[in-house]
Amino acid sequence: MKYEKDIILTINKKLFEDMKNCVENSSPNEACGLIFGKIVEHKKLNSENEYSYYFNGYKFECIESSHKSPVAFLMDDYEKLIDLSKKYTKQFQLLSIFHSHPGTAYPSGVDIPYMRKYYESGITKFKHLIWTIINAKSKELNGFIFILEELKQISVQINEK
Repeated sequence: MKYEKDIILTINKKLFEDMKNCVENSSPNEACGLIFGKIVEHKKLNSENEYSYYFNGYKFECIESSHKSPVAFLMDDYEKLIDLSKKYTKQFQLLSIFHSHPGTAYPSGVDIPYMRKYYESGITKFKHLIWTIINAKSKELNGFIFILEELKQISVQINEK
């Protein structure tokens, strides 16, 4: 899988702890949730047209999966999703869909078609959505994004603050 070095998801330790708690509380099933925050564009030094994009996560909401399974998740509580959208979108935007896997932090064969569907949906807020996946055992966290018709891994940084 290719790596996109100019897109970075940053979260703080508290948010990461909330994500890990979500996984523990959902065990043995997959956990899922949403990360809200802001995207900041930084112009690269010594360049006129090159930028880095920081997806800064500030809020995490664990969502109970509608599909209780150790190998799949489903967010179809539309009322809750609408409530969360109203709660956060005045200050933040949806940055990432989060979920856990029992033994890996990489997209499964089931994940990838859904990731592509969101990318191709035509809905602007889903066009550059990051998918964060955590290994339920090791707590390794990775991020992925569809960009230019291709799935790429991105850097996830956990800050002390």
